[in-house]
Amino acid sequence: PDLSSGINAEYGGAVHCIPNRDMHSITNEQLIAMIDSQLGGRVADIILGGGDNAIVATMIDQQMGKVNRYAKTLIEDNGYSKKQGFVRYSDSKLKNINTTSVIQEEIKKLLAERLEVVTRELTAHKSQLIKMRDTLIEYKSLTGDECKTVFRGRRLSRRPDEGLPSSD
Repeated sequence: PDLSSGINAEYGGAVHCIPNRDMHSITNEQLIAMIDSQLGGRVADIILGGGDNAIVATMIDQQMGKVNRYAKTLIEDNGYSKKQGFVRYSDSKLKNINTTSVIQEEIKKLLAERLEVVTRELTAHKSQLIKMRDTLIEYKSLTGDECKTVFRGRRLSRRPDEGLPSSD
């Protein structure tokens, strides 16, 4: 299933992934991409805003809530843990204090790894990140396709005062 994303300047540079069609299942790869997407807003604020003080607290709360849910789904529901193996713990009688502790450690490890990947990627592409920020300030909201256009170094086909194009 394809995911379309958009960025909105009015909400602290929040990235929202919206399915292009109804989705009944989601892959582990998509969950990881969604984690990366949510962490990307936070990392971009740190890189471009000069540190942790640049982050809007309410966005952190919303983004981290999503990030934690996605990571928990991967580890607890989807058997993504190498330590725990391919076991679904969310509705299992196997879950106990020991497994809960390991699950929490695996979630922390996964999120630390993804934060490192996102930080490395955004730092390596800082000039594109700056261009995206500047375009976002000018246009207020961008679709996923418009983000790709900006990353390719091209101008958008609409004027800043036109609003988002229709998804028809």
